[in-house]
Amino acid sequence: MPRHAWLRRVAPLVLLLAAWLWPWLARAAAEPIVRVEVDARQPVLVGQQVGIDVTILAPNYFLSAPAFPALQVPGAVVTLPDARALNSTETIDGVVYAGIRKTYAFTAEQDGEFRLPAATIRFTYAGDDGTPREGSVTLPVITIRAGAGGPGTAPARATAGRPLLPVARLTVTQALDHEVGHGVVRLRAGDALVRTVTTFAPQTQAMMIVPPHAAAPRGVRMFRADPRLSDDAGAAAAPGGTRVDTLTYVFERPGTYTLPAVTADWVDPATRQPASSEAPAVKVEVAAARNGGALSPGGRSAGALPGEGGLPGRTLLWAAGALLGAAALALLWRRLRPRLARLQQRRAERRRARAEGAEARLAATLRACRAGDAAAASQALGGWTRAAHGTTPAAWAEAAGDAALADAVTGLQRHLYGAAPAPSAWDGNPLAQALGRHARPTPPRRRQARPALPPLNP
Repeated sequence: MPRHAWLRRVAPLVLLLAAWLWPWLARAAAEPIVRVEVDARQPVLVGQQVGIDVTILAPNYFLSAPAFPALQVPGAVVTLPDARALNSTETIDGVVYAGIRKTYAFTAEQDGEFRLPAATIRFTYAGDDGTPREGSVTLPVITIRAGAGGPGTAPARATAGRPLLPVARLTVTQALDHEVGHGVVRLRAGDALVRTVTTFAPQTQAMMIVPPHAAAPRGVRMFRADPRLSDDAGAAAAPGGTRVDTLTYVFERPGTYTLPAVTADWVDPATRQPASSEAPAVKVEVAAARNGGALSPGGRSAGALPGEGGLPGRTLLWAAGALLGAAALALLWRRLRPRLARLQQRRAERRRARAEGAEARLAATLRACRAGDAAAASQALGGWTRAAHGTTPAAWAEAAGDAALADAVTGLQRHLYGAAPAPSAWDGNPLAQALGRHARPTPPRRRQARPALPPLNP
């Protein structure tokens, strides 16, 4: 047989065999992949919050969620908001990958170039035979350039006397605890007015919102409570951060007052110029107190004797006693306040430890299983196995030696990250029953009661 004729007959068989083996070889050589994308055009503005999308792709499906680390970048603030990770599937060169994406929030505090650290992210994924495999990816070095903007632009960087301004169009609203009639709030001397100012920054974390400017007119005392910060968008059309400031004004004397407008500074992302938003001023009319004759300047006291313009001796003694009692209470509160704060902090830490403990996470896992919430069950189960056993759900199930438990854990991961389209409903009862057999909480040990009387014959 001629040599060329033999090659012509063998070549199709070789090509067919290679085509048949190629998917298997591709899956065998498949490794996890990481992608990093900066969701902004560079250079970014100083003070502008930028999203950094980190996507991790693993062959087959994940058996544990990747542990995204905290990133430290000098001269910038990088946080990982508590938003749920986005899951996806993707086919690359014939291999089906499961993807998990989370977004870091990056904000430059000064001009310059910033490099993200090459952090390593570890996780567990399923091999072709379903056995757990340890995987890891290293973030590539990404450079972000930040500048203050074009010519004539006021810098947004923080200075000794000026905080870093957010690059977002702020919205400021206010609410009062008293009714406004014909544009005026009517009070009496000694009353207090609570003014709640809410500042919303789109696409920006609440921690980046600077405290709004607020002042009180002469003769009015103002008290500012600690702000409340929230990054939960809730029902808002666009995500963002919310800062709530509570201002309390105390009016001691009758008169007409105007509380100045409350303003919040920011940098316009379109024009790159400084701007401000405000809650309008409030007009207040304060009448004399119902018993105001006793305290009004130059007025006759309610308990004065006829023909006398001053306070009687008994009233003076009562006023002096009240002042001394108030001073004693203020001194006592000043001494007890730090102790109460430390006590509240310890209580909060104990509640947080109980909420984050193994038993609480196990209870959350069982609730999610009974409710059929696969995503919540996977997250709670991973937290419980790490807290109680220091390992992943798949590794713990395999070590338990229970086939039903291993099948339930694998079925949960396959439902979330499997290549094939998952059914709309997930039955968590098998996993809950398996957890009930292996994850029963141990009851607290009781102290052995001592006998009331000593033994008769020691």
